[in-house]
Amino acid sequence: MEALREIQKSFGAIFTQSLEVPLSFGNDPLAFEAAQSGVALCDRSHWGILAITGEDRLRFLHNQSTNDIQTLQPGQGCETVFVTATARTIDLAIVYATDQVLLTLVSPHRRQLLLQGLDKYIFPMDRVALQDYSSDYAVFTLLGKHSSQLLEKLGVQLESVSESLSKGDHQLVTLKNWVIRLAVGTGLALEGYTIFAETKDAAAIWDYLVSQGATATGEQVWEQLRIHQGGPNQTRNSPKIIIP
Repeated sequence: MEALREIQKSFGAIFTQSLEVPLSFGNDPLAFEAAQSGVALCDRSHWGILAITGEDRLRFLHNQSTNDIQTLQPGQGCETVFVTATARTIDLAIVYATDQVLLTLVSPHRRQLLLQGLDKYIFPMDRVALQDYSSDYAVFTLLGKHSSQLLEKLGVQLESVSESLSKGDHQLVTLKNWVIRLAVGTGLALEGYTIFAETKDAAAIWDYLVSQGATATGEQVWEQLRIHQGGPNQTRNSPKIIIP
């Protein structure tokens, strides 16, 4: 990911010692507006990616979280909540089903807790395996009303899983020379898409999307948007926020 950090620095990224992704690009008011009415690009690579495989994966995750995971078909996804035995919320996560794996995007600083907690409930007869894919992929989010237009301009278009695209629908697509997993939804109540890219391609993809018109956006603006919408705090140590 070092190459990605260098590319982001070239676009004015400001980092802090406690944050693995850019806090700001020195353009917060512009980025805040782009996320709502244009196209903003936010790095969410500090979020965790848990992979659940095996024939019992749907039943297992269905039993460990609150949504109806068992009905997910390959190419579909949904939000779900992990809770404690006393129904206290651990994390709000997003699950993406493929032919062989459930990719689960979890909040920063919740990855180890969930890995340990889920592993505790895998019994010898369960046909389930749990892996951490967090270091294998970068996660980017395109935010804003013009996100679809930007992707169409770049020759990328999702095919609907059913009659129309729904939040959480996802598939492998080609962006220029890279194969990425593109999912509908942003993790916020804003239009856009979530991108999963191999770590080795992350720097080039970030550079390409910004060069094609996406506004580089830091964690501070993400937090501004979350607070603006009244969303849950999914980071342990949120950066200081100044609402524009």
